[in-house]
Amino acid sequence: MPAELEVADVFRRHGDAYRELHADGLGRAQLRVMRAIELCRTAALGGHIEQCDACAHIRISYNSCRNRHCGKCQALARAAWLEARQADLLPVPYFHVVFTIPETIAALALQNKRAIYDILFRSTAATLRTIAADPRHLGAEIGFIALLHTWGQTLQFHPHLHCIVPGGGLAPDGKRWVACRRGFFLPVRVLSSLFRRLFLEALDQAFLAGELAFRGNIANLGDADRFAGLLRAARGVDCRVGGDIAAPTPHRPGRADFPHPVLHERDSLAAA
Repeated sequence: MPAELEVADVFRRHGDAYRELHADGLGRAQLRVMRAIELCRTAALGGHIEQCDACAHIRISYNSCRNRHCGKCQALARAAWLEARQADLLPVPYFHVVFTIPETIAALALQNKRAIYDILFRSTAATLRTIAADPRHLGAEIGFIALLHTWGQTLQFHPHLHCIVPGGGLAPDGKRWVACRRGFFLPVRVLSSLFRRLFLEALDQAFLAGELAFRGNIANLGDADRFAGLLRAARGVDCRVGGDIAAPTPHRPGRADFPHPVLHERDSLAAA
């Protein structure tokens, strides 16, 4: 049976070509991560010799890169993070909500990660809190955990936020819990509309403030008219918001613990 293919194998075989092709969008942090994964558990990082006391069998073990993005090295840190989140959980149902950047903005995000991701987090937080506070929907102040994913399942650049949200929140007086309807959190279409408006408004403000860079194949977007055209096109695109009910409580808030794939086409956040 052939050995299982790992990310490190892909990087070692195709990393140089990928770095050359995407030189405009890769920063030093991404290059360091790729290099660390390529060298992880190889002779380049050194190692140690293990010997069996009984049979004298010798095995050479190479050192880990210990980079938090490495698929081999992140397991312990992930387990510790999930364990720590257990203390934050409430005895209520949880929902899994995903906010996705429009594809037309993805190339811009690749060159402006800090600015675009900051806008993504702020727009997502404002959207969830605003709609949840509306008495026509939930009428409560909510809290949530948001995790940034920058790649899709096919390893294509696909920035989006996974949010773990309790099914309810505090009433305006702060003295009682307001629970959502059974199997339903907030309407997706309402969330999508507000998220798109807030995201694009913040993106426009970032452009006017000179906070965005435009290099290589998107250099033309540095022109004000071209950028305005990008925003107009994005306003006609659905900023997808989707989700499903998380695993039955108590559960661990990690992507791998959700029983369903991310669903972007739902009209409401309801169970399958």
